[in-house]
This record gives sequence, structure tokens and C-alpha cells, in this order.
Amino acid sequence: MKVNIKLLLGCWIMLSPLLTLSQVTTSQKDSVKVSSMDSTIGPKKDTVIVTDTFVAVTKNCYAEWYDTFRARGAKPVPDGMHEVIIALKNEEGSHCFMGQVEISGGKIKPPLFFQQENGEYRQVSIVGKKLEPGFVGSMTADELYTIKDGMSIVFRTTDQEYGRLFFYKYVNKVAQGNKAAPSPTDLIKD
Repeated sequence: MKVNIKLLLGCWIMLSPLLTLSQVTTSQKDSVKVSSMDSTIGPKKDTVIVTDTFVAVTKNCYAEWYDTFRARGAKPVPDGMHEVIIALKNEEGSHCFMGQVEISGGKIKPPLFFQQENGEYRQVSIVGKKLEPGFVGSMTADELYTIKDGMSIVFRTTDQEYGRLFFYKYVNKVAQGNKAAPSPTDLIKD
């Protein structure tokens, strides 16, 4: 059987536009979600990438708290019991809760408490959140409970969530920007 190369090439040229116009759609599970965790980990805005379409999503509470603290900085957190924002995020989004934790020697002293709707505080283990053992084992206690710029380090839970504590009462006031110079004609008078 002899194959006619010209015929085969002609068929390919005629069918290739049909093949390139067909679109493969992906389900939401197959899409890639890029989340903002920190400026060192990912972009500032959440973006869901589906095939070749980009959909911008509004910032989540984790990113809003992180961006505020990074922009303003914070005063050192003194020893004692302090209210905190507990920000947790995973692939689906983020959730922020009110809580409290004790500070001793400038370090976080477990346990962490989640505030309930009735105002009471419940220990984090009762709420069902635990730090991932592999994460805890990879750091010293000094590193694990550090506070820098009014924030804890990024931690990981057994629920595959990332989180941070924000000591919101110690964030600096709105950052002061540099004053812009007036034009030469406004400033220099002859």
C-alpha cells in the first residue's frame, strides 16, 4: 500500500483548524488557585487561573491584615495577656477570628484562645486546631513563638491551613509619607 504524502499533508492542513478551535474546559477542581500569603510567598491579590482566563478576587482578611502590618509596622508587644486576630487561610480562602494569647519574655506562650460569640474564650485544642507536628519539629521553640512587627511567624495546622497572629493593638498609626516638594516657582521668590 502506497501512502500519498501530498494527500496526507492536505488532510492535516484542512483538519488542523478544527482541532485548534476545539476547547478543553476544566472543572473548578482542575483550576489553579494562587493565594497571597506573604509578599515572599505569592502575589498580593488572589487570582484564580482557569485555562487562559484570569479572574481577580478581592483581598481576603488574611491579606488585609498582613498588608496593614507590613505597611505600618508595630510596636513591641509587652508581656501579659493580649487580644489578637487569628488569621487562617487555605486554598478556598481565609477566615479571621478574635482570640487572645499570653506573652512572656517577648514570646508567645501557648495556649492560644479563640473568642466565642458569647464573649468567652476557648482553648485552641478544644476548638479543634492543632499545629502540624512536622512544622513544630522543624523549628526551635524560640523561632516558633517569635513576634516580629506585631505578627507571629506563619504557622501550619493539621488541617493544612496556614495562619498568623496579629497583635492589632500594637500596630503603628498610619505611616507618614514624605512631603512632596513644591514647584520652583512656588518655593523660590525673586
